[in-house]
Amino acid sequence: MSLRCIRLVTFDATNTLLKFKVQPWEYYTILGRDYGFEGSDEDLKLRLLDNYKVMWNKYPNFGKNHMNWEDWWRQVVKKTFDGQLPSNANVDGLANQLINDYKTTKCWYLTDGSHEVLNYLRNYGAFLGVISNFDPRLVEILRNVKIDYKLDFIYTSFDVGYTKPDPKIFNHVLMQDIPGKPRNIQPKNCLHIGDDLEKDYKAAKAAGWNALLISNNKNYQECIPKEHIFQNLIDLRMAISKNKLNVF
Repeated sequence: MSLRCIRLVTFDATNTLLKFKVQPWEYYTILGRDYGFEGSDEDLKLRLLDNYKVMWNKYPNFGKNHMNWEDWWRQVVKKTFDGQLPSNANVDGLANQLINDYKTTKCWYLTDGSHEVLNYLRNYGAFLGVISNFDPRLVEILRNVKIDYKLDFIYTSFDVGYTKPDPKIFNHVLMQDIPGKPRNIQPKNCLHIGDDLEKDYKAAKAAGWNALLISNNKNYQECIPKEHIFQNLIDLRMAISKNKLNVF
């Protein structure tokens, strides 16, 4: 592999370093039962996905510049459960419980291979970080799954003010004076690893970075070089260790 020119490596969070323990609509259903919800998780799935999309389109990036991120999520929860709970249900209590639980290992676990690939890249000398479309809870989540200490920086879209696939979020990292960051890093010295073709792979490429995709979607091989696609982080780590990775 040619890691010799790579000095900075970033990862996406959800579905790259982190996984949901159960799908969000399933967890919403579980907690909703305590507040009187009697529908199915499939019913809630459509409502959650639709209302998340409505809120994102109206107030992008978790309400950045419009409201605080907690209130953004409270609106998502209230809209999702609108008409689905008894009239006396404490919807605010449900929303707050969901917001807090999604900081914890009740809802998240570390993807297999995360520690190993970070260890390998650290031993190689790479500066490591996370760039993710996320609200500020991400720092606490990564601490709770015990991976934060292996990262040199964590940037969320909410904190930066740009969301992937906007290349500005990648440019922002290069402009920051982060303690320990190697000097004179150029986009060609950077590598981003994520699971989304548009938001991770193509967005990083548009910023002039190198990129790899973690996905088992075989259709992606029609869009990008197959050697840039790995089914999981374990396969990626093996490719790195066997000198079989080509990021260029």
